[in-house]
Amino acid sequence: MNPSSFLLHADYPEALSGETTPRSVGAHDIVTFGCLTGDYNRFHMDDHYGASLPYGSRIAHGLLSASLALGGLAQDAPLAVGRRHGGAYLSHFEVNYRQPVFPGDTLRTRWSLAKQADAGEAFAPVRTGFDVLNHKDQVVSDGHLLLQLPTATAVRHAPPPGPAAWPGAYFDPEPGRVYFLEDFQPGSHAGETEGRTLTEADVIHYGGFTGDNGGHAGDAEFARQGLFGARIVQPLLAFEIGFALWLKDWCRMGTPDSGLAGHLCDRWTFHAPFRIGDTLRCRYRTLSARASNSRPEMGLLICGLQMINQRDEVNLAAEVVMMYPARKV
Repeated sequence: MNPSSFLLHADYPEALSGETTPRSVGAHDIVTFGCLTGDYNRFHMDDHYGASLPYGSRIAHGLLSASLALGGLAQDAPLAVGRRHGGAYLSHFEVNYRQPVFPGDTLRTRWSLAKQADAGEAFAPVRTGFDVLNHKDQVVSDGHLLLQLPTATAVRHAPPPGPAAWPGAYFDPEPGRVYFLEDFQPGSHAGETEGRTLTEADVIHYGGFTGDNGGHAGDAEFARQGLFGARIVQPLLAFEIGFALWLKDWCRMGTPDSGLAGHLCDRWTFHAPFRIGDTLRCRYRTLSARASNSRPEMGLLICGLQMINQRDEVNLAAEVVMMYPARKV
């Protein structure tokens, strides 16, 4: 691949659609995903605890279905993720969780690509919407991603710079206190996680497990001639590792026993790559909290996450949307 042969936004098809190859999710896949990302939450890892839940079983991580969707696209719809195009990059990813995924479910992804308008910038987007369906044809998650492609020229352009990093803080929940929705305000519950150094093993094992294993992350010669000049960590993997670091901090806080918190949505925006050898930390804070219009015992809580490197640069900016129990009146 030569940078002069980068596929431009104008070269992309106006629309495409299809489905990925089905894949069954076993209990071993759930454990593997937890080990790859660091998300060991008992909802996903503990059979006996899972039996006590309303579902009657432990469930897969929501982000596991998202990872298999993106990996399936990388394998079966490479145009959607720019797998063979060195000047392209994923700028945005959003996934909404509709139903739980259980061990033994078989998932496939129905996708639809549409080229978006060129606004005269260095890059212009291609949007791919997707639905992840189980073997009963139920939508378990849906969302979209944006692929940015160079426009009028094939020279390298850096993505737009990220926001300033929030000040570092240490989140120290009050021992024995149970936190309800009303205890969250914009800017509250702010902190910074410990770090995790991203390694060659992370990139290779995650790529092999999910199918997101080519292009900027998996092909050294392709990456050397491409937008970032070297291989990078898959952006979704970087988000998932940062999410797991945040969740470990957040779960030190006392939460209500009734009215299980529900993970509704994840969305992130890419600003710069994490490279192999970088150390990732997550800074986090509450963005908003409000009562639910349909369920008065619950509310909508949005937490902001910044995935930063060892230079305190924000490489990914993200939001996690949850249903969270309110204080009973």
